[in-house]
Amino acid sequence: METEVQSVESEDQLVLRAQEALSNCNWTIGECAATWTKRYASGRTDADFGQLIGLSGDQVYQRRRVWESFADVWQEYPNLKWSHFYVALNWDDSAECLQWANEIEATIAEMKAWRRAQRGEDLTAPAEEEAPFDLPGDFLTPTSGFVRDASDPAFGGERAAGENSGLALMDRESGELAMTANRQVGGDDYAPFNAGARGSAPSEDKTQQEVTTEQIIKRACAALERCDASLTPAVLDEYSELSFSLQQRFRNALTNLQSKVSNLD
Repeated sequence: METEVQSVESEDQLVLRAQEALSNCNWTIGECAATWTKRYASGRTDADFGQLIGLSGDQVYQRRRVWESFADVWQEYPNLKWSHFYVALNWDDSAECLQWANEIEATIAEMKAWRRAQRGEDLTAPAEEEAPFDLPGDFLTPTSGFVRDASDPAFGGERAAGENSGLALMDRESGELAMTANRQVGGDDYAPFNAGARGSAPSEDKTQQEVTTEQIIKRACAALERCDASLTPAVLDEYSELSFSLQQRFRNALTNLQSKVSNLD
């Protein structure tokens, strides 16, 4: 939401604010780009604004579109990253998916898999969905305005949320989104609910927070719903072909779960 001070910003002030946000806030960049387009563009494009702040036209367009679509609601989802909204930009059920992801603090991969499950898709099959924009597996360094590959040793590492160190423009979740997009077009073997689907370790202050019973149950519900959706008739038909040890492990898991919940009202 624009403040009174921001409503009278000059073009130079707007550009400066966007430049200062390069290292930590895609929302501010999107807001500045949208405001600049309305007030000062005069026939100029996202590429022109990008030249002023050190981004490509596509990068400006992405952030502007996300801001224009979610500016009035994004603060209602404190547990989500900008990249969650980026992925959901063209979804007709974006509000429902974002709400679910916010409630259980889901990763992008988990949110996308949950959406597929709700739509009755086979989670064992490759996802046909694509990101709303081209998403290369790279990061932007705000000091230079050029794209650098994440595998570059000189890149350093992932930044913590809120740091203004001039490293990556995108945060940990954006990096995860890049890897997810790569897997969708034939990258590494990937399962949306394995350990690799979850991002890097949470920050120190988050690890000190005790997980509540409500959060645990919400996550259990989400996991059970995903399992239920993935056990399609085709999967169950091939169950007998699995190894005995795997069948026994599956039955033990069901028995243990049933034993734990049998006394619930």
